[in-house]
Amino acid sequence: MKYKVIIIGGGLSGLALSISLQRKGYAVAVIEKGEYPRHKVCGEYISMESYRYLQEICPTLETHHIPKIDTFRLTASSSTVLETPLTLGGFGVSRHLLEYELMQAAVKSGVVFYLKNKALSVDFQAETSTYFVKTNTETLEASIICGAFGRKSNMDYLYPKKYTIPTNYLGVKYHIQTQHADNLIAIHSFEGGYCGISNIEDGKTCLCYIVNAEKLKACNNDIKAMETRFLYQNAALKQIFENSTFLFQQPLTISNVHFEIKEPINQGVFCVGDAAGCIAPITGNGMSMALRSAFYLANLLDDFFQQKIDRNTLVSAYSAAWKEHFSLRIRLSRFFQKLSESPSLTKMTIHLLHFFPVLQKKLIRLTHGLPF
Repeated sequence: MKYKVIIIGGGLSGLALSISLQRKGYAVAVIEKGEYPRHKVCGEYISMESYRYLQEICPTLETHHIPKIDTFRLTASSSTVLETPLTLGGFGVSRHLLEYELMQAAVKSGVVFYLKNKALSVDFQAETSTYFVKTNTETLEASIICGAFGRKSNMDYLYPKKYTIPTNYLGVKYHIQTQHADNLIAIHSFEGGYCGISNIEDGKTCLCYIVNAEKLKACNNDIKAMETRFLYQNAALKQIFENSTFLFQQPLTISNVHFEIKEPINQGVFCVGDAAGCIAPITGNGMSMALRSAFYLANLLDDFFQQKIDRNTLVSAYSAAWKEHFSLRIRLSRFFQKLSESPSLTKMTIHLLHFFPVLQKKLIRLTHGLPF
């Protein structure tokens, strides 16, 4: 089969991109190794910068009670707390619901899905300007290939080899029922990591934390023991863990998490979301970055297919847009990621921000984009 665009990966950015392109009149296929609906380790907070775009591509989300968030709280202990308004704010929605609704919208738009399929390689035939994607079941053809395969994939062979070993993190997520205000997102720091808590649909709360993998090793790879030893150091977290109803029988986990600045285009493949660069969750907005990159790429591809721009302009324009909107966010997130692993440094940061409220607003602006 031949398509105008093949998207490798059916996560948030891949689904959004598929809907946008299909509605512009292009035949799109999505290759996804899993199926829907599914849970993913994710903080499940999205900046309001993406709200209008999501309403456009997935209006059925409006039928669910989606909490709106306008307040941020940061704690390092029960006595060290920063609380500040979020000027733009955000909303809470589970990946389970969001991806399912987006997939339904994509199918309704005419996107073809190859579920439980894995892309194995991408090859280009210069004579016909055609890309060939080999999967575990067949070979597909397209004029453009887009990568939405996340932060870690067998498709990583497309990237230049790196020789530095980044810090390794573990991500853990629960859905819980607890007393937590709908309008609040909180980040609770502890030795080696931090935990984000905010409400999602149906009266549930997402509790998701990231921790240096060395802390798990120190507890003989026992997650519960690690939580008791390290997360309970923060009194606010201890109270939440001990006074909440946990809705998953087992936590959802992801290992070997790294936060890297990659490149938006690799060997002719246009990457979106985490495939183009991973943001540390401490500053949030990974899902907004996924949606925003899909939005920009869809519009540029539309211009390319209508012959308003050539391929060289397409490449340079998308690279420039990605770096302009996301590079600083990722660099800031990596800095705060390291800082947040030390409760003492987090306490110092909280005290500093109390003295300089203007700095609070500036940092929030730098980590939230403008609505698109």
